[in-house]
Parts: sequence; structure tokens; C-alpha cells
Amino acid sequence: MKWVYLAICVPMLCWAAGCATPPYVDGYYYSPRPLVADIPSTQPALPPPVKAYASVVGIRNQDDTAHVPLSIEVRLRVDNNGPESVVFNPTSMELNTGDLFRFGPPLVATAPVALTPGESAMVTAYFPFPAGKSYDDFDLGSLQLRWALQIGAQSVEQIGDFRQEIQQVYYYRDDPYWGPYRYGPRPYIGGVVVVHRR
Repeated sequence: MKWVYLAICVPMLCWAAGCATPPYVDGYYYSPRPLVADIPSTQPALPPPVKAYASVVGIRNQDDTAHVPLSIEVRLRVDNNGPESVVFNPTSMELNTGDLFRFGPPLVATAPVALTPGESAMVTAYFPFPAGKSYDDFDLGSLQLRWALQIGAQSVEQIGDFRQEIQQVYYYRDDPYWGPYRYGPRPYIGGVVVVHRR
């Protein structure tokens, strides 16, 4: 499998080795994980020519070493399963909150990604909070992600809706002495734009 890196990778974090601040804010988990969005085929017997997978990874704490501000981290993968070329511009991604606030442009690779048939692109995007604002200042119970694709000569927009999960807290043997145990999805750490041929 051939991988082509199209962006400068964000350095892997060493939180597990003892970094002072965890990479993500606790309690912000979103579903579906991943969300699946299809571009329907014009031929009923054929599979969708383009399929996208999107996940809200979580709220990323500020990391000066990796040059990542306090932001919402999103991952998106686009698969070109059809006969035409597909162009995905990562800067077309938009993120909106439940109270209709739209974040500014994401921190991603700026160059559009051209996918030939059989190729996929995977993007990690960071949507920074406005200066002086934090996650407590917004309704983050639901998020909507939008992105645009160029399939041949046709422009297509896709939309994905996410809901915050209510995290369950369990106590060992019903005794708070043992402390709460929270269960949620494991976070992905890192940021790249990658294209590969399947």
C-alpha cells in the first residue's frame, strides 16, 4: 500500500509518558463515530462512487509544542470508488455548533487533494475557539460538519451531524472509595493529510 504525505505532520504527543496536560478535554465524546456519508450512484446497480467517513475526535487542549490551539479536532476520510477523479479541498470544511455558531477556517493543509479512482484521502482538521473563548462558552451538545467535493465537473456538498455522548460513570462494587471509571472512545493523536491507493 502506497502512502503519500501531503502535509507536515503534527508531532505525536507523549501524554502517556508523563506530559503535564492531557491532549483532550475530558467528557467531550461524539457519535456517530464514524459518520458515513455516501454520494449516491446514478446507476442503481453500482455502489456509491464516493464515500466519506467523519469523526469528531474531541476538544484538543492547547499544545504550544505542536502549534495546536484550543480547538475541536475532526477527522475526515474520502474514498473515491467511482470512475471519475475527485477533488477535495480541506479548507472547504465548516463546523457549526448547536446554537448556530460557525467556527473559523480549520487548521489543515491548504492544497486541494486530487483523488484518482481507487484513492483515498484522510484529513485531520483543527477548528480553533475564538480568542478569549473556551468550550464552556458554547453549546457543544451537537455539531454539524460540512465539506465540499468536486466529482468530475460536478460540485457536491456533504453534511454530517454529531451528538455529544453522555458518558457513563461506574463505581467499583458501588463504593465511591474506589473512584469513578469513565468509559469512552480512545482518542486519536496526531495530524496528517494522507493519500493512499487501496
